Amino acid sequence: MGCALQKLRQDVTPVRGARFAGRFEHLRIAEPVDDPAIVCYSCPMKFSAMPESVHPDFVVRPMESRDIEIWYDYLTLPAVFQHTSWSVTSANELATYIWSPETFEPATKTRFAIATRGDDKLAGTIGFHTVSPQNRSAEIAYDLAPEVWGRGLATYACGLLVGWAHTHIGICRIQAAVLESNVRSARVLDRCGFEKEGLLRQYRMVRGTPGNFFMYSHIA
Repeated sequence: MGCALQKLRQDVTPVRGARFAGRFEHLRIAEPVDDPAIVCYSCPMKFSAMPESVHPDFVVRPMESRDIEIWYDYLTLPAVFQHTSWSVTSANELATYIWSPETFEPATKTRFAIATRGDDKLAGTIGFHTVSPQNRSAEIAYDLAPEVWGRGLATYACGLLVGWAHTHIGICRIQAAVLESNVRSARVLDRCGFEKEGLLRQYRMVRGTPGNFFMYSHIA
């Protein structure tokens, strides 16, 4: 639908699957309209249905408390964090990513679990932060446990979330900041149709040291 102006629709689309039924019933979904007088600045990151994965081996679902220890365990592996800005020192620091509709706001960072379809074990995460409802923009971020690397999962999950954010939420600009040494993540973004906009020097601190990041964007 591109970057059409939006209005709020009160009839909420139900979430598929009994397990998550009711989790999003209080939220509202945005739909495009042609009336330039109707502008919703609180729509981004308010949603009524999960991105639905059709991957044969993995699902996308809300983050749950049981995921945190697994997430922390692989985020602290050098192979995982060395090319990112992650610097977590305890699992408790990740607890804010657990789904909680009571504390949900339009600009809240949103993180989903990527879990194995068979035993529902966390295999990675993906979501948005630096959300700007006024500008209808958000930054995508993702990570995977090393045991599922090389299977195209990051590309699949990134493509799924990008399409969902553009069409279901109405986000116009999805950006990604990638540490210049993170070649694997840059390849994922390339495959998902992102454009490299340039190098941001000393853009973010990386475990105490200013890091250079490439900025990518995907426009609706």
